[in-house]
Amino acid sequence: MDSGSRFYFRMALLFWVICLGGASAYSHHSPPANGIFVDTIPSPDVRELPEVMVTAFNVHRRLLDVPGSVSMIPASRIERENPITLLPLLNQASGVFAHAGTLNTSRITIRGIGARVPYATGKIRAYFNQIPLTNGSGISILEHIDPSVIDRIEITKGPASSAYGAGLGGTVNITARQPAGRPSGIGIRTEAGSFGLMQNSITADLGKGRSSSSLVYSRTRSDGFRENNQYRRDALTSVTSIQAGENTSLTALLAWSDMKGEIPSSIDSLTFHTSPGSAAQNWLRTKGYEDTRKLLAGLSGRHWFSDQLAVDASLFGTVHNEMEMRPFDVLYEDRSSGGGRAKASYFIRSDRVLLEAMAGGELFLEGFQYNTHENIGGEGTQGIQLSDNKEFIRAFNLFLQADLEVGSMNVSGGLNLHSTRIDYRDLFRIGGIDRSAVYQYGAIVSPRVSANYRYRPYQAVFLTLSHGFSPPSLSETLTPEGFVNPEIRPERSWNIEGGLRGNLWGHRVFYDLNVYSMRVQDLLVAERVGEDAWVGRNAGESVHRGLELEGELVLIRRPGIAPSQGLSTSGASVKQPGNAGPWWEASSLSLRPVLTLSQFRFTDFTDRGTDHSGNHLPGIPFVSGQLSLNGDFKGGMYYSGAVRFVGEMPMNDANTRYSDPYVLFGLSLGYRHKLGPVSLDAYLKLNNLMDRHHASMILVNAPTFGNAPPRYYYPGMPRNLAIGLVLQYGL
Repeated sequence: MDSGSRFYFRMALLFWVICLGGASAYSHHSPPANGIFVDTIPSPDVRELPEVMVTAFNVHRRLLDVPGSVSMIPASRIERENPITLLPLLNQASGVFAHAGTLNTSRITIRGIGARVPYATGKIRAYFNQIPLTNGSGISILEHIDPSVIDRIEITKGPASSAYGAGLGGTVNITARQPAGRPSGIGIRTEAGSFGLMQNSITADLGKGRSSSSLVYSRTRSDGFRENNQYRRDALTSVTSIQAGENTSLTALLAWSDMKGEIPSSIDSLTFHTSPGSAAQNWLRTKGYEDTRKLLAGLSGRHWFSDQLAVDASLFGTVHNEMEMRPFDVLYEDRSSGGGRAKASYFIRSDRVLLEAMAGGELFLEGFQYNTHENIGGEGTQGIQLSDNKEFIRAFNLFLQADLEVGSMNVSGGLNLHSTRIDYRDLFRIGGIDRSAVYQYGAIVSPRVSANYRYRPYQAVFLTLSHGFSPPSLSETLTPEGFVNPEIRPERSWNIEGGLRGNLWGHRVFYDLNVYSMRVQDLLVAERVGEDAWVGRNAGESVHRGLELEGELVLIRRPGIAPSQGLSTSGASVKQPGNAGPWWEASSLSLRPVLTLSQFRFTDFTDRGTDHSGNHLPGIPFVSGQLSLNGDFKGGMYYSGAVRFVGEMPMNDANTRYSDPYVLFGLSLGYRHKLGPVSLDAYLKLNNLMDRHHASMILVNAPTFGNAPPRYYYPGMPRNLAIGLVLQYGL
């Protein structure tokens, strides 16, 4: 039996063990009236709990009934951890691996997609309150969003969401805090930590009549632990909800950020092991940095024309300005984009049947101007202009989707039609040659079909077959001479997956398990031809196979306490009267495991005369996971602990270099107290407790110039701590 067969055999065995275990665990329970995660006869220390609702696949439904893979990160986890960026949160979702080189340099991958994008997140769609965070070049930028303004994150894995363009890797949907569900009040948070970390934020929530608003301003600063590593981010986010009549609701979002981060860049193996706080010498000499300002604005609404017909629509716009000082040049980028989304939904309901049919589309328009200037001697002084370019990008998605629920069966089908056109203008004309051109690849049709079946009151199984694609950016279509190559094709894939999710042993265990296989064709390879120059080409195919597991084991749950994952709508602990007792008595204790097993290989890939077929894709660990312990005491104390494991990963296509595996330990302790209208929350966070030396980001296929060794490594943070205080005053 080869390694691939053994891998699938182990996954199938685990799949059916859980399936049979679930069946036996519920052989003595009668069906619930409403089909949600509740025992018919609760035990004395268990009460009925609300169900998890998600909006995956553009349909609002129970997580138990979702016909596909989706991970949800609730508000309670975000508030408890209060990270500086979203990256630590995304790493808690199975199938997702986020490299974090610095606070302003990261790369997010889903099921191995995007792993070979050098310094950014590509081939993954991202939205913030229906506003695209993915620009016209296919890069999704999430570092600018302040985590404290987020209500929830839903990650749809694989090319399965036809309503958002059938992205190759998946879709990250971020929802801003909902002012309508919050009491009026003012909150202040301050946090100080190692390496000059300082976070301050002020929050105002106000509700009156049919309207409510939430305003959050935050400022984050850090000196970093490396040379040339300072960071600053100011962010202001406003969300307003209006109930304009009985059948119409509106939501307006305005998000502004101003970020400046120095760039220490990656370092070679010797420096990584002997002096991890050092910056790359060329970036240190030029004092490299990026300075970015971004504004997002969006207005969305829903109107019910009747009990059967609803229309959702949104308008959005983005302005992004960036300047980057680099050893080899000085880069200026200006992007302005806008567009809209619309969806019409028609419902047919009966006692046992629900049919929802929808049709809609998204139009995205972007103007992108970028130019470079000489960096004189690499010393950080701007010189003459070297290039000047413009791109006008038009993309649209049209989609159809139908979801049919009959009893315990849910069948969903979708179809997406996508087209992108890039009009490239060469304004500099080096050597008097005009390289302007239009790039387009025609329309791509991506179908999806999936089914979910609740074979037990608390157990469900799903199966999905879907098609996805990843359009190339203009830079990936250019020849070494700078001309557009019209023969470059988008990457395409077919994905098949199946999974189980459910609830066992009287709500003590929640699990979500899936296995998948995805074959990517027309694989795009970015061949480096200079220090900051790549040439793209279609070079073969790869196969992505894996297993993803998320779960929760409730060890202690007193009456009135809801566990944080899988069972409650927000994930927050819901405290009810009647919990009197000693302060040291635990009111809740839960264990949350996350596991990802990955086997991604090139099946047909030759690069510059070297055949890499059969090699593993670089930049993704074979095994990764996290085990989290969360608990609360009745006296107001709470605590969290986490162990994160990252296995070895190949660092280049040839598989001649591998990163070292590592284990990180984290711990946080806190105390909450409420006195009249004032609430207090004080906390202490300890990260990397064992001071483990590790690489938090790998530069895949790191190049060499001259006699310099390749710079693969971004060192991870050593042991660090932070203390914080949150004060809230209810109006």
